[in-house]
Amino acid sequence: MEFKIKKISFFLLTLFFLHSLTGQNSLPPNVQKIIKNGFTKKTPFETSSFIEAEIKKVSSNEEKIIALSVLADYEERFDLFLRAGRHYLEAAELSPEKEKKTLLTKALGAFLLADNISESSELCHNRLLPIIEAPFSKEDIKVLVLFEWLKLKSDEKASLENIKKYVTDSKFAEFHPAMLLTLWWVDGDKKAENTLIKKFPNSIEAAVVRGEAFLSPKTFWYLMPQNRGFKESLADSASESVLLSQGETLAQNNELPAAKFYQTGFFKTENFAKGLADELKKKGFTVTIKKEERGEDAFFSVLVKDDGKGDMVIRLKSEGYEAVPIFD
Repeated sequence: MEFKIKKISFFLLTLFFLHSLTGQNSLPPNVQKIIKNGFTKKTPFETSSFIEAEIKKVSSNEEKIIALSVLADYEERFDLFLRAGRHYLEAAELSPEKEKKTLLTKALGAFLLADNISESSELCHNRLLPIIEAPFSKEDIKVLVLFEWLKLKSDEKASLENIKKYVTDSKFAEFHPAMLLTLWWVDGDKKAENTLIKKFPNSIEAAVVRGEAFLSPKTFWYLMPQNRGFKESLADSASESVLLSQGETLAQNNELPAAKFYQTGFFKTENFAKGLADELKKKGFTVTIKKEERGEDAFFSVLVKDDGKGDMVIRLKSEGYEAVPIFD
């Protein structure tokens, strides 16, 4: 029987972002036209730039808000997180007060994924935390969770202590799997690992812990505390990929060398890495598996070799795979 593996790109913040673009019939005709024309462009960055320019010509604030929100959602799907954050923020500034918090929260999440700590901190401290009040709304809970992920960069100990409290608080139940995974990934917390597997056995997070699914480092690398040496190489390579994917202008202007490989999987279990490699080979990609020793653990990266055509990320995405450029 052919070995099958779930291709799971785990995004820690996915629950904040997913707003389907499929319901475009409900969009204003003017916005529909802009989006449709934008999708004819060759790359996600070109699409983003085209739609951004067209939105500036729209006179209606209501239509601008809708178009900016759709654009930001699209940008997140194609890893243009910094642009997404700024477009969510622009939409928020145009929105009525009752809609601002939702858009500001989305902007915060996108800035976190872009590792834009300065804008994340400013937005969190100056705009979102001051308007949180008990009893917490669902949006308030999201902000508090995002704030703790942000704090991992500056005050890891305090952040982990708060996350440990939140995973026992029913108000945060929606985010328990993600927070348990955070404790396991950042601090190697065995209790969190066991709780995750026992209480949420069918979750993507539990599958990651068991080595049955991979999480894309480009959306998780900012959680890596800098003092953990065995995780530095993953953080470094993923950081490069975020810088590249945020604008794609760096690559287009030849400010960065071309990627030699594209990481499509990162596993603790070699058999799962081999399964993904086999799938990719059958689809015509040239694949290699790289074993990395980190302390007492071994990890397996599935790498697709670049073929010089310049569209590898898009081709992999069209097949359902997330890809991280590797430059050495």
